[in-house]
Amino acid sequence: GGAAIHIVSATADGQPMERRKDLSAPGYTFDEATRVMRIRHDAARSIDIEGHDGAPTVRTVTFDDPHELAGTILKGEYPAGAMQWGENQWAIHGPAVDFATFNLAFADSKARTAEFRFYGPRVFVGMDVYNGGSSEASITLSCPEMREVKFTVKPGELRRLHTNWPDPSSKVTFTVENGEGLLFDNLMYRV
Repeated sequence: GGAAIHIVSATADGQPMERRKDLSAPGYTFDEATRVMRIRHDAARSIDIEGHDGAPTVRTVTFDDPHELAGTILKGEYPAGAMQWGENQWAIHGPAVDFATFNLAFADSKARTAEFRFYGPRVFVGMDVYNGGSSEASITLSCPEMREVKFTVKPGELRRLHTNWPDPSSKVTFTVENGEGLLFDNLMYRV
């Protein structure tokens, strides 16, 4: 008995693994009846499996695990199997007044736009945002698949923003006004 299990993604050292009928080559097999997954990875050291039991699972990117130093410019994938950060748009930011843990900032505080892509289509649920600037900031979140959502955050305000997007998106674009002091944390997505 019990709910069906679905494999969402399987990666070896960040590269997608192929679902196979047998393990004559690298990849994985999964038997729905027994819920047994077998993996062949000849050289990979890091294996990441994502799946679900049919009920939506919300995952949170906290920027604390894996730990990166404050000031690190995110390039490519972080964390493994979750998001692609492009080039020189985002940076890890150290703990701040209302964010006691590591968080995320625009790499260039004067930038007006930045984006990230999901490793596979995901529903972007929302995030926490703190405005450390001296003026009200506006944030517009958009993705190719759905309507944009807009938020304002007062100086010194910490808010949890929810997109209420029902469907998966391939990428999320942030467009900001007066965003020099914005910090982001706890990016939530549903798989």
